Amino acid sequence: PVLFLVALTIPTFSRADESAPPGRVVRALYGLHNHVIDVTNIVPHYAFPGGKMDVSNKPFGFDPYKGERKQLHVVFHTPNGRYERDYDEGDTIRFGWRPD
Repeated sequence: PVLFLVALTIPTFSRADESAPPGRVVRALYGLHNHVIDVTNIVPHYAFPGGKMDVSNKPFGFDPYKGERKQLHVVFHTPNGRYERDYDEGDTIRFGWRPD
């Protein structure tokens, strides 16, 4: 008898690792469309070389738009100038990367 093994691939929903440059956080907004909260005073607590932050409601203590997938928009002042980036809910930001 011949035995065949079949491998099934089950998708996983893991957080994406995203980079952020070293620098000062100038502005940070979390939410979607006109349902946003200003989190400029919270993000800097994570924004140090080697720091990381999960983009979710938890670090901010509030869900500005329940049931919707949100984004974190961050403006940095870096040694190379201004740098802006959007991060999706579910991403893990790793701080300390230098943009080109």
